[in-house]
Amino acid sequence: MTDLTTHLSHMRRPGLLVRAATMACETGDAHRRAKRRPMTKLLAEEEMLNAARLGGGMGYSPTRHVQVMSAILAAARAVN
Repeated sequence: MTDLTTHLSHMRRPGLLVRAATMACETGDAHRRAKRRPMTKLLAEEEMLNAARLGGGMGYSPTRHVQVMSAILAAARAVN
């Protein structure tokens, strides 16, 4: 699944978000989320969250963004 690895390497996100997602990736919650949702849906939701973050919208949830990012990272680690 090099497509996922390539996609992740091209993502540009704030360091704090990535560090928080990396730490959250170690939990069982992240692994459960990764198994429950297809990767395409996780990536689509992450894109929407990032657009909300950049747009400064009131609907942006940093907590949810970390949850989704951690699930994506957990899935990427499971593949490798």
